[in-house]
Amino acid sequence: MGLENRAMRVDTHVRRVARRLGLTRHDNAVKIAQDLEARIPREEWVDFSLRMVLFGRRVCTAWKPRCAGCALREPCQRVDA
Repeated sequence: MGLENRAMRVDTHVRRVARRLGLTRHDNAVKIAQDLEARIPREEWVDFSLRMVLFGRRVCTAWKPRCAGCALREPCQRVDA
Protein backbone atom coordinates (compact mmCIF):
# COMPACT_ATOMS: atom_id res chain seq x y z
CA MET A 1 0.00 0.00 0.00
CA GLY A 2 1.36 3.40 -0.94
CA LEU A 3 1.69 6.13 1.66
CA GLU A 4 -1.04 8.14 -0.04
CA ASN A 5 -3.59 5.49 1.07
CA ARG A 6 -2.53 5.38 4.69
CA ALA A 7 -4.47 7.12 7.38
CA MET A 8 -4.42 7.38 11.13
CA ARG A 9 -7.32 5.25 12.36
CA VAL A 10 -9.13 6.45 15.46
CA ASP A 11 -11.53 4.17 17.28
CA THR A 12 -12.69 4.12 20.89
CA HIS A 13 -9.41 2.58 22.09
CA VAL A 14 -7.20 5.06 20.23
CA ARG A 15 -9.36 7.92 21.50
CA ARG A 16 -9.10 6.76 25.13
CA VAL A 17 -5.35 6.01 25.09
CA ALA A 18 -4.43 9.20 23.21
CA ARG A 19 -6.37 11.33 25.70
CA ARG A 20 -4.92 9.53 28.73
CA LEU A 21 -1.39 9.94 27.41
CA GLY A 22 -1.91 13.62 26.68
CA LEU A 23 -1.47 13.20 22.92
CA THR A 24 -4.73 15.07 22.34
CA ARG A 25 -7.34 17.01 24.27
CA HIS A 26 -10.04 16.40 21.68
CA ASP A 27 -12.90 13.91 21.70
CA ASN A 28 -13.65 14.19 17.98
CA ALA A 29 -12.03 11.38 15.92
CA VAL A 30 -11.00 13.70 13.07
CA LYS A 31 -9.29 16.16 15.41
CA ILE A 32 -7.61 13.31 17.32
CA ALA A 33 -6.30 11.91 14.04
CA GLN A 34 -4.92 15.33 13.12
CA ASP A 35 -3.15 15.63 16.48
CA LEU A 36 -1.63 12.17 16.16
CA GLU A 37 -0.66 12.67 12.51
CA ALA A 38 1.26 15.80 13.52
CA ARG A 39 3.36 13.73 15.97
CA ILE A 40 3.80 10.39 14.20
CA PRO A 41 5.66 9.91 10.90
CA ARG A 42 3.24 9.13 8.07
CA GLU A 43 4.80 5.75 7.30
CA GLU A 44 3.99 4.64 10.87
CA TRP A 45 0.32 5.76 11.03
CA VAL A 46 -1.25 2.36 10.34
CA ASP A 47 1.04 0.41 12.67
CA PHE A 48 0.75 3.07 15.37
CA SER A 49 -3.05 2.93 15.20
CA LEU A 50 -3.03 -0.86 15.48
CA ARG A 51 -0.67 -0.75 18.46
CA MET A 52 -2.87 1.81 20.19
CA VAL A 53 -5.95 -0.38 19.64
CA LEU A 54 -4.23 -3.45 21.07
CA PHE A 55 -2.83 -1.47 24.01
CA GLY A 56 -6.31 -0.10 24.71
CA ARG A 57 -7.84 -3.57 24.59
CA ARG A 58 -5.23 -5.35 26.67
CA VAL A 59 -3.75 -2.81 29.09
CA CYS A 60 -5.41 0.60 29.05
CA THR A 61 -8.97 -0.66 29.15
CA ALA A 62 -11.95 1.58 29.75
CA TRP A 63 -13.22 0.17 33.05
CA LYS A 64 -10.35 -1.67 34.73
CA PRO A 65 -7.06 -0.50 33.23
CA ARG A 66 -3.95 -2.39 34.29
CA CYS A 67 -2.07 0.69 35.49
CA ALA A 68 0.20 -1.07 38.00
CA GLY A 69 2.24 -2.87 35.35
CA CYS A 70 1.91 -0.31 32.58
CA ALA A 71 5.12 0.93 30.97
CA LEU A 72 3.35 4.19 30.09
CA ARG A 73 2.16 4.97 33.60
CA GLU A 74 4.32 8.10 33.96
CA PRO A 75 2.84 10.15 31.09
CA CYS A 76 -0.68 8.87 31.83
CA GLN A 77 -3.16 11.55 32.85
CA ARG A 78 -5.63 9.13 34.37
CA VAL A 79 -6.55 10.37 37.83
CA ASP A 80 -6.09 7.06 39.68
CA ALA A 81 -3.18 5.78 37.58
